[in-house]
Amino acid sequence: MRAIRFGLPFLFLATAPLGFWLGGGWAFLTLAALPLALTGFDVALGFDERVEGQAGGPAYRALLWTYLAAQIGLTIWAAAAVMQPGVGLLAPIGLTASVGLTSGIFGIVAAHEMVHSQRAAERALGLTFFACIGYMHFRIAHVHGHHVRAATFEDPASARKGETAYAFVVRSTLGQAREAWAFERKRLLRRGRPVWSVGNRMLLYLVTELLVLAAAAMLGWAALAFWIGQAVVAIITLELFNYIAHYALERRRTPAGGYERLAARHSWNSTRRMNNWSLFNMGRHSDHHRRPTRAYQRLEPETAAPELPTGYAGAILMALVPPLWRKVMDRRADAWMSDRAAA
Repeated sequence: MRAIRFGLPFLFLATAPLGFWLGGGWAFLTLAALPLALTGFDVALGFDERVEGQAGGPAYRALLWTYLAAQIGLTIWAAAAVMQPGVGLLAPIGLTASVGLTSGIFGIVAAHEMVHSQRAAERALGLTFFACIGYMHFRIAHVHGHHVRAATFEDPASARKGETAYAFVVRSTLGQAREAWAFERKRLLRRGRPVWSVGNRMLLYLVTELLVLAAAAMLGWAALAFWIGQAVVAIITLELFNYIAHYALERRRTPAGGYERLAARHSWNSTRRMNNWSLFNMGRHSDHHRRPTRAYQRLEPETAAPELPTGYAGAILMALVPPLWRKVMDRRADAWMSDRAAA
């Protein structure tokens, strides 16, 4: 029963159809409820540094499978719902933003866990979700790029000191697509296979995503607009998570010209109870980088890792106001990196 606390995303997911059914401004219920609940309960519930130990029961995995199925199902339902006669304009806009936000926060965290899995079926489930937001190449860029080059200038998914969240989202989105293509190209050439072939996963991903869009378009233009809109919201939300995860934390160059080993000090963490209950322990980010295939419930807090001043939700809200973000975070990053350099 301990796994049930990670079921909070289901409650937030339910607010999207509820708001749509209530109609009017209620369609934006999710957008109001999510930041208020996540930031408010981050403060109210305090910190949690417990570790599940070797816990690995099926309930923990079932939560991920079920959530992704529910998120995908909600997205398909919503595409049909916006086509209903008489729904007006406000409700579909609210539903688009709500579905995109839940996908970008909870769906992507769950799918991220799946694409790191050693089970083919789980990786397929994660990719199915990413097909719904047109971001299947994330698996290649994240697993083979970010987990190798995190906290370096070579990594498009690591934010540099002074870089605004808005500039980062553009750089990271384009950079990860280029990185994934470059990796796939090298993989195929190394195996003596042509780049422009059915063996190129980037091409297969693109075809899959276009077929998904075509299916949405068959429902109607409103459904297609919804599908594109929710994908854009989800991708921006994902990249905002990326922005705060390694902001201004840089690995030092070695005498040989490479980088020092990625360590706990190179990722921002959160031990706030609400943050990790609702984000499948995403706040234990340093341990994830140390052991990428470790199940989320077994991730451990790192005492040698920098702590965000808020949970991830509060940090993202701060990041949307660049002067505030820099005032709070730059001095923290400077102090942390100075302390570690001195050590």
